[in-house]
Amino acid sequence: MKFKFLVSLMLLGGSLSAFAQGYKDGIEYYKVGQYDNAKELLLRNLDDAATNKSEAYYYLGCIDMKQGKVADAKANFEKGKAADANNPYNYVGLASIDLKNGNTDAAEETFKQAQKMVKKDAALETAIARAYYEADPVAYAKEIEKATKNAKKYEGGKNPDIWIFEGDIFAEKKNWGEAAGNYEMVFTNYDPQNVEAYVKYANTYYNVNPDMAISKLTEVLDKNPNSALIQRELAEKYYKNEQWAKAAQQYGKYIENPNHFTQDRSRYAFLLFYGQKYDESLALSKELVATLPASDPQNFYMKRMAFYNLVALKKWSEAEVAAQDLFNSQLPEGVKIEAKDYTDYAMALKELGKTEEALAKYEKAVELNPDKVELLKEISDAYTDAEQYEKAADAFQKFINSGKFVTNDLLVMSTKYSNVAATTKDTTGVVKAEALKKALHYADTINNIVPNHPRILFQIARCKMMQDNEPTDGNAVEAMGNLIHLLDQAPENKQSRANDYILAYRYNAVYHSSMASKIKKEDKKYKDNPEYQNHMALMKESYEKWLEVDPNNAGLRKYVESLQAPAK
Repeated sequence: MKFKFLVSLMLLGGSLSAFAQGYKDGIEYYKVGQYDNAKELLLRNLDDAATNKSEAYYYLGCIDMKQGKVADAKANFEKGKAADANNPYNYVGLASIDLKNGNTDAAEETFKQAQKMVKKDAALETAIARAYYEADPVAYAKEIEKATKNAKKYEGGKNPDIWIFEGDIFAEKKNWGEAAGNYEMVFTNYDPQNVEAYVKYANTYYNVNPDMAISKLTEVLDKNPNSALIQRELAEKYYKNEQWAKAAQQYGKYIENPNHFTQDRSRYAFLLFYGQKYDESLALSKELVATLPASDPQNFYMKRMAFYNLVALKKWSEAEVAAQDLFNSQLPEGVKIEAKDYTDYAMALKELGKTEEALAKYEKAVELNPDKVELLKEISDAYTDAEQYEKAADAFQKFINSGKFVTNDLLVMSTKYSNVAATTKDTTGVVKAEALKKALHYADTINNIVPNHPRILFQIARCKMMQDNEPTDGNAVEAMGNLIHLLDQAPENKQSRANDYILAYRYNAVYHSSMASKIKKEDKKYKDNPEYQNHMALMKESYEKWLEVDPNNAGLRKYVESLQAPAK
């Protein structure tokens, strides 16, 4: 998929507006209490030819009242009156200002003016009841009761607004069951397409039963497919419920709607990343970085998202440049550099061969998040790449000590210590001996958990081999025998694990050859010595077995042929 929403915008152009609700999306956002979103959409669509400006100004005034901007509210209600003097709701808005200012008589007169414009209208009576309630539910209890009774009397009590209003009062009192009951009654009995009732019902029930809430939003979206509010609410519920794939799919549909918000495109970029659609997420992230002001926090977040995608795509050089840009950007208020910022940067540097720089970033990540012990594994690997084997083992040991390891990590720990033993420059032998002791401890531990695995037996044999100071020590003879015996159980190992065989046969050949030489030096009648004869026979057998798995080794073949030649 190549940004379906962008393709749609380019191909369809203005035709998209035919499938959108314009300013009405702003009204829906207002009714469910999302005032900032409502205001943005009302203003965005204010000059559209399809917009009822009188209605739009009324809701802009209502938003101002909610936000305590009384003067702005008055200006908007007056604009609404000027746009359509016969719209009663701007009179309700102006009356609400009188109530706010304590001018009850003036408010009543203005309400009467509104009532004369539309006789016995339940929706208008509900708006009047709301105005009184929001001014002072106690002081105006009688007026609220009167308007509520009128609303229920008019239109046979079937107008949804009055039942939603009463549901809102229940919700304000945290009587969630009664509130949900009112909302459900609306879309069940009076208005099966009522967006406000469905969304408020879903929001009321989400924390109790998220699946039910999502189901209801899906249901109302089928009835109102062009509602930006429902599209977004469903996407948000999927996101909140950690249904990432469905959230990404729904966001992809929603942001085709012209009434989506920029921050939703940022969320979509994140979900694409989470869904491993890195190319798409990267393209959207880059586009948003190019179009958003540098001062917008989303600009920083999208720089971060672009960087993460480049790392995921293993575009290391580009990732390094993106990381430098990210770290040089001004942090939005309240935002910090995250541990992942450092670890992804470190990964890119490591892959580019800049190991020392990578290590510095890993160490910063640990400073930021010392409880995230998984970082110790990454640091250990970086130290290994830098051939700092003791530090690699120390870091991995801290991870093991955390107790958050899996069984295979024990084998890795053993390998870390055997690397120390193989590379230490300590001439006393103390460091080597201690490292091998720990390497064998972890190898034996995992062998007890997962017995007779070739990788484990190979590691045990390798460590015991490294314990030898002289070829005649033979510390690994038994371990090499165990390894060979296990490998022989599967014929395909002759090819797939040929190197394991070679290590074992070579070790045995050298050991038996050295033992035979030692006996030859100590015993003049060595040819008659059974031990000598046995070591020579085992040496010859080991070389021959070695050649079987290493047939292209010309030097080895020549040596084996010399052993097979008749004695002169």
